[in-house]
Amino acid sequence: INKFAAIQLFEYAEPHYIPHLCYVPNDSALSSQYALTNIQAEAAWGVNTTTARGDTNVVIGIDDTGTEPTHDDLKNNIKHNYADPIDGIDNDGDGYVDNFSGWDLGENDNDPTYNVNPHGVHVSGIAAASVDNGVGIAGVGFHCKFLPVKITDANGSLTKAYEGITYAADHGCAVINCSWGSTSGGQSGQDVITYATINKNALVVAAAGNNATDQMFYPAAYNY
Repeated sequence: INKFAAIQLFEYAEPHYIPHLCYVPNDSALSSQYALTNIQAEAAWGVNTTTARGDTNVVIGIDDTGTEPTHDDLKNNIKHNYADPIDGIDNDGDGYVDNFSGWDLGENDNDPTYNVNPHGVHVSGIAAASVDNGVGIAGVGFHCKFLPVKITDANGSLTKAYEGITYAADHGCAVINCSWGSTSGGQSGQDVITYATINKNALVVAAAGNNATDQMFYPAAYNY
């Protein structure tokens, strides 16, 4: 190419790149997922690397209203804690008894199933619904697992939102999703984000802009 270019008889000289098809999963509701098109997910999945379609060792913490552990599109991608099987004993000594499939911080038990608002079910699916299983939607994380961390109390209030970030960080989540927020923020919230990001090397992703107002929104507006 350099030799052809040096002759200066050509407008340009470059490789003839051979494209390939983007990866398209077989999930039945894939066509309704406009966001996957917006973020070019299928093109990313089509990249020829071992991690382009996620990795089961990468865990996404879903810090939300809870999930639906028996859902056909979710049950196979929940990150299980095999160090603490359900036997009434805190086998791994982390202070949570039988947190085999996540934890309910809002009601302090080992069942992260949503109780009032199914918002967390939707978020779990967007992030980590099983892909290529012929049903439902395709999760952006593809092969990645998700850890459900329920942060709502019995009334559906997000009473343990920031504690949920800490829990997810302490339990190995590489990404922690927070699809919630407030126009109010303080030092304690910043400390939690700093801890998860700097101390635990997690990426905290938070929502902003849903109220259509140009203003600071937390935790999205915190450093890191």
